Amino acid sequence: MSNFLFMVERSDRLFWGITAGVTALTAVGIYLFACAIPAASPRAAAGSRAQLEQPERPPARPRSAFSRWAQLRRAQVVAQVQGDEAFTRLGEPEEGDWLWHFREHGQTLEEYAAQAVNRKTDQRSRLHLQPFSDLSGPQLGVVEPMRAHTAIFFDAETVLLPPRHPERAWLNERRGQYNADEIVEQMARKVPLTSLGLFGLMGSDLYGLRLNFVFGEALLDRRAGIYSVHRFGREPSTLLRRALKLSAHEIGHMFGMQHCIFYDCVMNGTNSLPETDRRPLHLCPVCLAKLQWNLRFDPAKRYRALAAFYRKHGLGEEARFAEARAKEL
Repeated sequence: MSNFLFMVERSDRLFWGITAGVTALTAVGIYLFACAIPAASPRAAAGSRAQLEQPERPPARPRSAFSRWAQLRRAQVVAQVQGDEAFTRLGEPEEGDWLWHFREHGQTLEEYAAQAVNRKTDQRSRLHLQPFSDLSGPQLGVVEPMRAHTAIFFDAETVLLPPRHPERAWLNERRGQYNADEIVEQMARKVPLTSLGLFGLMGSDLYGLRLNFVFGEALLDRRAGIYSVHRFGREPSTLLRRALKLSAHEIGHMFGMQHCIFYDCVMNGTNSLPETDRRPLHLCPVCLAKLQWNLRFDPAKRYRALAAFYRKHGLGEEARFAEARAKEL
């Protein structure tokens, strides 16, 4: 009996010993597991709750292509211009504007002088205007005024060539548009050696430069350009003003002038007809200095001739601007 009780007592001690050991090991395991989990930061927790509670954010606004570097460059250039009160300095581009979508840094007078390859000389002093036979109605009425305006604007005799038929190979029938890239390449091969530039005028719609449509396209170093008045409407004064802006802009490119980013200027890039209408027909001080350096004209005499032309054709705003600039000079 005593042996039995001793065995029971021994069994009890063994049982409780095992139980205590298991309990201790369990407690140690729980402690070590708890230590392995990093404590949550109060800031991180608060931030997580804030993200859950705040409303969904709107999509990020598209960013303008007009870089901070270009803004600083613009400020430096216009700060060096004296007497620019009559001209409007450009502000930040709005979404949809040319400078919103296309990254451009502008061109100074010094850069233009170093890069210009199309220079006026005694042997090369004429421009040539090539109208196409697809011009019709009011479009035909802008041909002679465009020739006369080009002669004054660029201080160069401008020769009107006989009308030419558009080539079938230029037409993209699926789009119903002519390929400006192909046309201007072919025209570049036909520029007379004595010409400052050959520019074509069409009544049909154009596309090119990987764009859905273009008002015109010119080659900066090959003295050729093609322009279309297809999207300019039929009202005579509006059509004429838009056509003159187009020719002045594209022929400016033929003389090596890049898009202007400094002032409201006929050399501004435009992304739509409303943006074209907002831009002036005159050159800004920076671009005028480039053209004067190349063509060596008298600015006051040029402004007076332009004023007379604008008065003749009912472009009162442009006439007043040119008259005021002529008086200043």
